[in-house]
Amino acid sequence: MEEKIKITIQVAQRPITILIQKEWEHYFREAEKIINDSFLTFAKRWTYKDQQDLLSKILVDFVVKWLADEERLKAYDEELVPMMESLKSLTDTFEVD
Repeated sequence: MEEKIKITIQVAQRPITILIQKEWEHYFREAEKIINDSFLTFAKRWTYKDQQDLLSKILVDFVVKWLADEERLKAYDEELVPMMESLKSLTDTFEVD
């Protein structure tokens, strides 16, 4: 059974307590840092009335980047798989003593 722990992270100066798998803690800590760094960057660029406005912009920005990365990875996989199959065919022709 996976061990769960309760951690508190700060997002836009708001504490969030969550129950997570222990081995994922470093991901949550890194996410906390990335979100807060993005929050400061976005706060310098745009005027806002509510922190929720900035958090919404950050969320949209992250999802757009994630979708673009997924599309690039899919294209890479579509190119890589045939190359790997060709390499396997080539190596299958070699005899090993």
